[in-house]
This record gives sequence, structure tokens and C-alpha cells, in this order.
Amino acid sequence: MRRFSPRLLLALPCLAALIAVLAGCETPQLDTQTARQQDLIGPVRVTTPIEGCNNSNPTDNTNCSGASPLQLLVGYRVPAGTTAPASVASSAGLPTTFHLSSTFASELQRLVPAPSGQQWIGYLSDELTPPDTTSGPNTVTLAPDFNPPAAPAGGNFTYRTLVGMRDDSVVTDPTRAVQCGISDLAATGSNGDTCLTSGSMADLTGGDITVPLNDLTLSPGAGPSVNPGDTATVPFVATLSGPALPGGSSFTLSAISGLPGAAAAPGAASLATAPGANAASATVKVPVTASPGDYPVTLTATSGGQTRQATGSVHVNALPPINVAINRSLSVKNGVASLSLTCPSSNVDPCAGSVTLNTAGKVLLAKKHKPKARKRALKLGSSSFSIAPGQTGVIKVKISSAGQKALARTGKLRANATFLLTNRAGQAAKNVSHVTLVQAKARKKHHKK
Repeated sequence: MRRFSPRLLLALPCLAALIAVLAGCETPQLDTQTARQQDLIGPVRVTTPIEGCNNSNPTDNTNCSGASPLQLLVGYRVPAGTTAPASVASSAGLPTTFHLSSTFASELQRLVPAPSGQQWIGYLSDELTPPDTTSGPNTVTLAPDFNPPAAPAGGNFTYRTLVGMRDDSVVTDPTRAVQCGISDLAATGSNGDTCLTSGSMADLTGGDITVPLNDLTLSPGAGPSVNPGDTATVPFVATLSGPALPGGSSFTLSAISGLPGAAAAPGAASLATAPGANAASATVKVPVTASPGDYPVTLTATSGGQTRQATGSVHVNALPPINVAINRSLSVKNGVASLSLTCPSSNVDPCAGSVTLNTAGKVLLAKKHKPKARKRALKLGSSSFSIAPGQTGVIKVKISSAGQKALARTGKLRANATFLLTNRAGQAAKNVSHVTLVQAKARKKHHKK
């Protein structure tokens, strides 16, 4: 009639001694079932449809009335170490709930021992009283999610399914232990359990269904070292085991940072993985005020209810001081001093700030023989500047009139150049250098004879 497959049938007036006299009535049969890994890398959902009481006349199934309450038995032979939900509500057909039954699993192991590396898992439904049907069979679908044991990359999930039923018309306790036939699953036990109603015990000796398994692992690469204010890119590797995913499948990526005040973001919003290693990353904008140290960065890949994550790190350097190199002899021409300044290439920030020139001590402005001549310290002038690392620039400083007088008197003037430098974090540094202002000699004019 139909091939060995999962359809849920709930018509049980065809039971025990009465089964033979009800022509055209059948016990629960397994209809075509399917299995698929959920959320790309999650548990394996085995969808098991069961049907019953489908006679040859679809317009008259009254002989499949629900005169006898019954329960459905569903057994799964799966890899050893597989875990299953304690209870599962039917996903289609008549509403009921299936519960794990250790006694059913034990009976299956007794009569059809699972081979090495496999185990039996048994389910027993709540009590059902199927209604009369005149248009087709009563059906119930069980679809548990099985969590496979840890397996090598590219492993498989193999399974086999059987269905049976329990007649609750004589022994009415639906919580009683399952008792199959003494030596045959298809025989009815003393508690009204017929543990195999679809196919035969010989069908259970082979022909397991195989589902290839996928999994995703994330691992961090070498963490970068960056300066405050920079953006760090933390590398990761996403390794997909198993076959290629269906076209268009991808994982959603997200990232978080353990660096205070620093938001992290994935290098891409999603990752469409191919089998093997796939490059991924997370970026972190490091605040300019970040303290030196190592900070975690976590990348998470999500597909439905499944997540995989790994934590890498970023090292934040201390901001080095800003240094400048200057020519200590300043030529002054037309009242303007030219200060040559080099910003070392080792600096992470431009040499930016201001310079102020002051006399190194008190100087005399008037000639010595002038009455009441006195010495005083002078501010000679100031200027601002910004020079990129590795570059040299000339800063022009306008010398005050008093300073020009003092310089003109001797032709040289010792001074202090005070540099106020500010880095990207707003931290100021003061640097004082001793310089000498030298009055540029005026060119002699040569007259033609």
C-alpha cells in the first residue's frame, strides 16, 4: 500500500483482537519523512508524519472512528550521545504532545539492539481519541530537534525511525511502562503496546538515513597594536566544516569591545562562508584618551538561534612625547627670525603648537654711555606652527622693536625658544631650547666704475 514512510494515523478501533474484522482499517503508518539541520549549523530536525485509518474509500472512513483511546509510539535510532527534547508538541495534524519514554527506548534496545555508536530514543504521545473522518486519514506530525554529539568536522547524523501505538481501552493508565511483544516489536504486549505498526523488524537492520552536518568555528588572529585615536582592525578566521551551504546562506556578524568608550563593528555585516577558512574582522575606534594596555574584542556569528563567537585583542600603545629638532642659530633679517624645525618621523602626531622667543637674560637696549641705561628681559616674539612627522619647516617669528634694538647693538642675542606642543589627546608638553639670534649682514652694493 504505501511505502515505509511517516504519516500520523490515529484511528484505533482497529486494535488487538478487533483489528482483523475491520476491513480496510490500518494501524499508524510512517509516511515520507525529512531531516534538515536547523539554522545552518544547529540541531537536526527530523520531521516524522504519521497517518492511520486510511481505508480504500476516502468518502467513508466511519470504520476509523475514535471509539478507542490510544497513544502513539515513535522511536529513533540515532548516533550515541545525541540529546533530544524532553517533550515535543505535534507540529501538524491532531494536537498532542510527545514525551521521552525511557521504557520504550529500553524495549527497542532489547528487541533490536542499536549497533555500536548508536542509541535508541523513544517518544510516547498523550492519549488521543481520534474523531471520525470521511475525507481522509487522521494525521499527526512529530518533529523533534536532535543535538548531535561533538563530532569531527564534516561529520554525519544517521538515523532510523519506527512508529507504533498503544491501546488504552483495556489498560487505561497512560503513564504505564511500555511493554512490547515478547520477541517481536510487531506483536501486541500485555499492556496493549504494539511497538511496530509500519514495516517489519527486518526493515530496521539497515538503511539508515544520513544527514551531512555543518558547523562553524571562529578563531582570532594576531591582535594589532595601535595608538590612541587610531582605528584597530582585529583579524578572525571563520572555518566552515561540512558541505557547502545553500546558495544565499550567510551568518550575521556583530562585534563588541572591552575598551571603555570604544565601539566595535564587524568588518562586514554578514559572512557568506565557503567550506574551509574564511577571513573576517572587527574594527575598533580607539579613543584618544584610552589608557595603554590590552583589551578584548569579540566577534559573533549568528544564524537564527545559533551563535558562534571568538575573542581577540587589541593593544593600545602609550602616546609618545612630541619631540622637535631645531637649528639653534636663528638668522634675523628685516626684523624676522627664521627658525628651522624638524618634526622627527618617530612622532605619531604632527609637531603642532607655538614657539615663543625670550631673551636668555636681561639685555641693554641703549648705548652704555647713555645716562640711566638699564638692562631688562625681553619677549622677542612668537609664532604658531604645524609640521608633519618626518618633515622640516621654517618658522617665521617677528622680532619686537625692542628686541631688534638689542640685537642691533651687538649683532647677536642669546634667547630661549619655548615650545608648547599639543598631541591628539589634547595633552600639552613644554620644551625649552637655547638659541642664538644672529643679525644678518646687509649685502654690500657694488658700484660700476
